[in-house]
Amino acid sequence: MSSKKFSWKKLMLAMLWTTVGACTIVLLVAAARNQNGKRCKDVLVKIKGVDGIEYVSKKQILKTISGGRPDLMKGQLVKTFDLQQLEELLERNLWIRNAELFFDNNDVLHVDITEREPVARVFRTNGQSFYIDDMGEQLPVTNDQVARVPVFTSFPTETTAARKKDSVLQQQVKEMGRYILRNDFWMAQVDQVNINNYEFELVPKLGNHIIQFGAAEKMEPKFNRLLLFYKQIMNKTGWNYYSALDVRFDKQLVAVRRDSSSLFASFTVEQNNYQVNTAVDTSYGAAATNIQPDSLLTSGIYKSEPTPTEPVLKSATVKPQSENRNALKNQLPTPSANSKVHGDKAQEKKPNVQKPKTEEDNVLIEAKSQPVKKQPKAVMKKKDE
Repeated sequence: MSSKKFSWKKLMLAMLWTTVGACTIVLLVAAARNQNGKRCKDVLVKIKGVDGIEYVSKKQILKTISGGRPDLMKGQLVKTFDLQQLEELLERNLWIRNAELFFDNNDVLHVDITEREPVARVFRTNGQSFYIDDMGEQLPVTNDQVARVPVFTSFPTETTAARKKDSVLQQQVKEMGRYILRNDFWMAQVDQVNINNYEFELVPKLGNHIIQFGAAEKMEPKFNRLLLFYKQIMNKTGWNYYSALDVRFDKQLVAVRRDSSSLFASFTVEQNNYQVNTAVDTSYGAAATNIQPDSLLTSGIYKSEPTPTEPVLKSATVKPQSENRNALKNQLPTPSANSKVHGDKAQEKKPNVQKPKTEEDNVLIEAKSQPVKKQPKAVMKKKDE
């Protein structure tokens, strides 16, 4: 009896699992048939850019995934969309870092795009330009949007022999561009970065000097030394006092002074550059080193060696015209007994002061006192007839 009961249990379990499997297959087939009959109702494109800037437009994305006919996507069968292939097709665009496509329960196709982040724009020696993103990849220049990133010039033209060295330089451009881009003050102060013999030279917007930076190594200590020199030294000497600043050496900053002729020739421009200190303090949170508007005119070399081009800082007050006229009347001489008065004007006689006579004057006086002899008249004789 026990053996028979055991057989019935196995049979019941087998029938149960068979029923569950059959139901599952039926449901899958029904779902597949239902899915095959669904059609795309809409396409939603979402682009995640940097600071709200889109380097790839929605129009370009729709054109890519639809084969140039985005109007035919609505109403198309869902099963005809190869989502994985479309993602790979979109990621061929160098500006697209990641693409994800999926259908929701309402048969709406979602296209989520993540763009690359440019950190530098590079100009080659042959005039071509491109962007470098935060991963060190080259990106083409787009006509729709211009990225506000640090500019690097004189990048070597790509050759087979220098490709490895240029790849290292490209990584350094990425690191320096990302550092400058993350700092508001240096983003505003650095106008461009020149590449000279695989080393960097910074050209500032304020101040007529060149910054020898060297390689993109130990950047934070270098920029800190440069900022400290700006705040403690150049605020007193002026922003055009030095022609070059060198931070290539560890824990040092070498400053090269400009000659006096070119220094004072640029003095007029100097007085307009005091505002940079406010930008420095705002960026780094310093509150005790604000430059006064005329501090650059009265400190350092400008105080000891003034030039004719030095502006007058004192303001002149203008008196009313009536007060000026009264002051002029008070300064006029009063008429005396020896002066003749004509109308409202008084003219004073000047005393005759005789100069001491010289020998030449005596000779002239003596010559004038002698009588002048009359010359006889000429008589014309008559001709004999």
